[in-house]
Amino acid sequence: MARSPAPHATRQKSLGAFYTSESLADAVVRWGVRRPRRAVLDPSCGDGRFLAPAARAGIGRVVGCDVDSEALVQSRRRLASQGSDATLLQADFFTLNPADHQAFDLVVGNPPFIRYQRFTGESRRRALESALRVGVRLTGLTSSWAPFLLHAMQFVAPGGDLAMVVPAEILQTQYGLPTLRAMTEQFESVSLLVSESNYFDEALVETAILLARSRGGHCEGVRLVSARDLEGVLGHIEGNAGSADPSAGVMISALPRARFAEALLLPAQREAWSLACSGTGVVELSDLGTLTNGYVSGDNEFFHRTLADASRRGLPPTWLRPTVRSSKSLRGLAFKASDLTALEASDIAHHLVVPQDDLFSRGGKALKAWLHEGEARGTPSRYKCRVREPWWQVPGLVEADVLVAYMNGASPRAAFNEARAVYTNSLHGLRLRKGLRGDVVAFAMHSSLTLLSLEIEGRSYGGGILKLEPTEMRHARIVLPTTMSASVRKAMAEADELLRSGHYELAVGVADRTLLAGEIGLAVEQIERLSEARHLLRMRRMGRSKGKAR
Repeated sequence: MARSPAPHATRQKSLGAFYTSESLADAVVRWGVRRPRRAVLDPSCGDGRFLAPAARAGIGRVVGCDVDSEALVQSRRRLASQGSDATLLQADFFTLNPADHQAFDLVVGNPPFIRYQRFTGESRRRALESALRVGVRLTGLTSSWAPFLLHAMQFVAPGGDLAMVVPAEILQTQYGLPTLRAMTEQFESVSLLVSESNYFDEALVETAILLARSRGGHCEGVRLVSARDLEGVLGHIEGNAGSADPSAGVMISALPRARFAEALLLPAQREAWSLACSGTGVVELSDLGTLTNGYVSGDNEFFHRTLADASRRGLPPTWLRPTVRSSKSLRGLAFKASDLTALEASDIAHHLVVPQDDLFSRGGKALKAWLHEGEARGTPSRYKCRVREPWWQVPGLVEADVLVAYMNGASPRAAFNEARAVYTNSLHGLRLRKGLRGDVVAFAMHSSLTLLSLEIEGRSYGGGILKLEPTEMRHARIVLPTTMSASVRKAMAEADELLRSGHYELAVGVADRTLLAGEIGLAVEQIERLSEARHLLRMRRMGRSKGKAR
């Protein structure tokens, strides 16, 4: 979630405070006051941009809470200019007990977005306890917005509504789904409104508007509504202000494995996707092997060297492990020794220094000089280096059969690890079951079926990035050729050549003809629907990087 920049932006960010645009806040409140209200609460009120329209609507009891005293000063000024005597509380919202406060028939706002790494201490303890009160057991790997949403729900009176800005990952993460499920068990209807362009200038994650109506009821799922831009979202909010069951959007289950991106597909695309997934031989990526993380060096420039540079320094060849440092290194269907040579010819270091001898044996002098260089640049005190012994031995080195990019732009990459290189944590490694071929799996990962599956399972981040987490990527669908015929070998060679020459989509077409038509038996029209669906989701996330709040 995000709020527009302010002079104290760094302080706001540390508090998870990113302010919603005023036009969006106004629309959300108008939805909330579509029928008479007596009391409104914004539990993370910031500068009061949700409270102000509530006060203008003549709500008798307006209450705001925020931990930031500076934000409350702005909120007080905004409300005073409207003659409102709203109650403003400076407090960590999790310290407020719903049993000690009269319930509100409308709770609105934008929960703080603090990743689990910084969401710690007493506040997190109280947050997790509050979630338990409504039957949701969250772990320490939970971002702040999820328990905040559950805590806010407990302040809603019977028959009351809740309207919040939330991350779209509510439909993707292991803590988002139980949070959403709790909402469906407490409200008569729950809707999520998303936009193809981003709501906020500073958002690094996709966001949605959560509208939960009439606490005390329950519903079978969540209605997901997608609009092209913010104006479309505002129009939907306004147009359905009084609707109990809006006809727009797609109803999706709040049960585990609900897929946010899948619900955004057109009906014909969803039909083709469902048909393809049920095809003979279609399996999940996890059925082929195990996904493993790459290493973290702590100082890439220091630990990575070209063979030529290492030779000049007297570092023994046995200390140098071929490595893949990023998805940019994956140019074809395979990462080969020739790729390694070409990269280093461009002075891009693709060998990791892994000393095998101590200071007093062969290579000791070169090792001493190398260590002194690292000490001079402060490498021992860097992240990861300072917590390992010795600091110059990089752990977690794995050779995987197939390498897959972790963070992807327009075109996800996968390649057979022919060079038997280790790899950094910017990639995932797939260690295959015995009998499977890495080159075949890499080829299959370029079909529209698997690429669409990655779009569905992955998460969309700021800048149009598709992030593939192992726990989600393992569910990606894939189909392999049943035999290694001459035509399959020819197709693989053609796809490799096309990828290396920059013709990604043509390579995908080769994989589609070989696997989706040849193995599953999909018709041309069905393959086209899968391709269209992939492009729809890809363009949606890429387009979000250009979206601006209004």
